[in-house]
Amino acid sequence: MNTKLKLSVAFALTMLFGGKAFGQEWEQTYEWHFSDDEEFDLVKPYETSSGNIVVSTNQYYKCGWGDFYAPHPALKMFAADGTELAENLYFKPAYYGGHPHIIENKNGELYMMASYTPDHDYTSFNYFLNYDNPPDEGIYGLYKLDDQLNIVGAYEHHIKIDTSEYRDQQWEDVPLEQCGALVMIPPIVDDDIIVGAYVKTYSRYPTNPHGPDSLFAFRMDFEGNILDQQGFELPYMGSGGSCLHFLGRELMFKSETGFMLYCPFRFVNDGYYYHVVYLDHNLNLLKVRPCKKIDPLSQFDDLMQGIKVKRSRHNTTYFTVELASNNPWKATDYDVRLYELDDNIDGTEPYIPSLQYITRTSDDLDWPCGIELLDDNSLFFAFTLNMGFWSNLDSWMMIEHLTPDFDTISTLYYDHEGERIHSAATSILATKDGGLLLVYQSKNLDDTNQRWTTITKFPAEAFESIDEAHDNGLKVAVAYPNPGGNTLNIRTALQNARVKVYDINGRLIHSQAITEDVTAIDAGGWAEGIYVWKVMAGTSTGSVTEAESGKWIKE
Repeated sequence: MNTKLKLSVAFALTMLFGGKAFGQEWEQTYEWHFSDDEEFDLVKPYETSSGNIVVSTNQYYKCGWGDFYAPHPALKMFAADGTELAENLYFKPAYYGGHPHIIENKNGELYMMASYTPDHDYTSFNYFLNYDNPPDEGIYGLYKLDDQLNIVGAYEHHIKIDTSEYRDQQWEDVPLEQCGALVMIPPIVDDDIIVGAYVKTYSRYPTNPHGPDSLFAFRMDFEGNILDQQGFELPYMGSGGSCLHFLGRELMFKSETGFMLYCPFRFVNDGYYYHVVYLDHNLNLLKVRPCKKIDPLSQFDDLMQGIKVKRSRHNTTYFTVELASNNPWKATDYDVRLYELDDNIDGTEPYIPSLQYITRTSDDLDWPCGIELLDDNSLFFAFTLNMGFWSNLDSWMMIEHLTPDFDTISTLYYDHEGERIHSAATSILATKDGGLLLVYQSKNLDDTNQRWTTITKFPAEAFESIDEAHDNGLKVAVAYPNPGGNTLNIRTALQNARVKVYDINGRLIHSQAITEDVTAIDAGGWAEGIYVWKVMAGTSTGSVTEAESGKWIKE
């Protein structure tokens, strides 16, 4: 694998009333190729009490089923300035239930939690050989790490995997003892006690785990001792057993009554897709409440997937999700929504109501990335637009800075360096210095064998003005689709702005005021070729300046 480290050294701008020092921005990019026998993806960053960044990582091995990759947990650690300090791979002949989860105790000692089903052949699809060699247990473990991410203490718990009584009628012949996996939900630390949960999954198909089974919550100390554990039979259905449901997500929170867990699964015979499980301080089940499909895209079945949640400081929850409408008379809609939910346990509504929401959409599939809460209660909201169902479009990642009322403070765009690159954001993390970490994956649309996994650090100043955004590789406007046809779309949150388009000879061929988030330009009469677009924005002094520009190709 090739490694590229881009470090922008600290710089200063001379201001009217003196100098202003800006923080450092860095980026680590790892290149791999789809033809490789193994690869890895950075997934979820964690900032330690010492200021280092540890990133949960999936290390993939190409198995015996075509181009399918089977995952193993791995970690990478970076210094605050982006220097790579350590990496480690934790391989076992087993099926792992997702990427590892990083936590610390009150002394700043680092731990990893992971779950796996042992004794499986990693060359088989999803590692499972259930019908020839059914597993009888899963394992979830707490692993103490040193400063090089080596395991120096392991505390594992062996769990009998016995499935629930529920089965889809057409799969009644699946034996109870032939199960899927043990999948961890990201744990939290409460007063130096680990609070976590896991689900058991069963195999609905002969070679693939499908569907969650039972939910278990536990409290554990940092010596691996189980203090409390409770199990719940809940009638889940669907492909909720996939570790992708926990990719880079926080799903459990502490509450006044105990703990809340957002379950990213659909229940049987239930039109609601997500549920909140309320537990008391001893993990006893208090209540289960559904999340309604609020203001659906159509009357058709609206899928809710890819959720990320973040607890506010006033007892509500920010909830982002991809909402998809399976409309048989037109192409499926895929929009990103950000909700604020009133999920107080004392709520009397049959479903969890929404206090407010916003929608973000392009002409194709859009996908949520994450939510981060800042000290002033404003939000970073990140997502990817124009992904394409098969990831064949020139997508872009968006980072919005929002007020608690979801009003826009700034809207910025980011993508991998180069042209014709598809990028998809995986997770974000607000750092203690006010900056933001972004993790994403990319591929070259002109050579889809070429791939990258990347972590980028933006300083707080990157979100303060257009100049600082540009200095950190961020944009304030984007053109799509690119290449395109008879319509050129300019997307920007800038107000009091105008877009101008020039041909290859520098002649102005179009000028139009920007009045919406997306400005559609009729390019039907233009010849095929390369054009330059510029967004001109007014300043506080009344002057006009070039805020963003780029090339657009008409095919």
